[in-house]
Amino acid sequence: MNKKAAIVFAALFSLSAAARAAEGSLESAKASGLDTFIDVLDIVSDLAGNKPQHPGQPGHHPPSPQPHHPPYNPGHPPAPPPPQPHHPPQPHYPPPYNPGWDNHNQPTPQYHFGGYRESCRTMQFNAQSPLSQTLDMIIEEYGEECLSYNHGYAGPCRPASNYHKRKVTVNIGPRQLESWETERLELCMRGPKSVDANTNGMLYNYAVSSRNDDGLFRRATIFTLTPGAKKPAQPDSKELSVSFAGVTAAGDVRLVLNDLRADYFRGEKITITADGMNIPQIDQNTPVDQLLNSFVKFNVTKAFDVAGTYELKLMDGPAKPGKYVVTLKFFRSGPLSSGAETSTIESFEIR
Repeated sequence: MNKKAAIVFAALFSLSAAARAAEGSLESAKASGLDTFIDVLDIVSDLAGNKPQHPGQPGHHPPSPQPHHPPYNPGHPPAPPPPQPHHPPQPHYPPPYNPGWDNHNQPTPQYHFGGYRESCRTMQFNAQSPLSQTLDMIIEEYGEECLSYNHGYAGPCRPASNYHKRKVTVNIGPRQLESWETERLELCMRGPKSVDANTNGMLYNYAVSSRNDDGLFRRATIFTLTPGAKKPAQPDSKELSVSFAGVTAAGDVRLVLNDLRADYFRGEKITITADGMNIPQIDQNTPVDQLLNSFVKFNVTKAFDVAGTYELKLMDGPAKPGKYVVTLKFFRSGPLSSGAETSTIESFEIR
């Protein structure tokens, strides 16, 4: 039982005793019981309401002393309070954003696609080549990788590349190629699953079909080329070779050419042009009129039936000794030829 409860119990007990004593006489009740009742009520009230007790009693707390003000003296006014230091208001700036402050805001790399760098390779086929060939092709995918944060903070970027590999197989149907003929098929990879075949360098007109074979461990494109009619032949400058160039017994200058494709183009026509001049030895003291007379030029064009050799008369004699340069141009006319012209440069010397 705590102290306050004990005091209240004692007060109630005293109140009960006073009431019994008051039953004898009213005057006695007024003299003793009523005063006691009032005292008990004061005690209970003090305990219940924490009423300040009289000075000198236990538990009394005297009032706090008031500050001392000296009497007013006109001759000695009070000293002013010491000046306080002045601090101008400082501007408030929010702290800069630092992604490292947020453990949940780790940078995330993001890839931005840029495009593909086209990759091309060429297959060659001749009379001895197999009708099916396979090669590997690789294309580069380029872009950039940038760091980004959840709060919209953009980090640095760096170039990034990916590479895509693909097997390309070309199957060609049976056709006839001459020993000197070569077909060239250009393959260009434009995307991870996109490969084109350019048949401009092929000697036949081909019907081209393709299909992709993409599995878990396989990335392949298969082309099938079905030959049709053979294209008209394009001339090759190496088809003609010089077997003789110089002065004949008759005293004129002639050029004899061998046709290395005569058997194939037999029955057609060939037109040959020889355009050339000599290279005179020029001295700085040579007179102008003599310098002009030292040049010898020729231009001869002649058509022949395709044969093993062709002879062109370049100049009548007497021929001036020295070195000569000749440009040979020729084209073929017939069902096997395209009619296109080609050229080559030859040289010879007359002693």
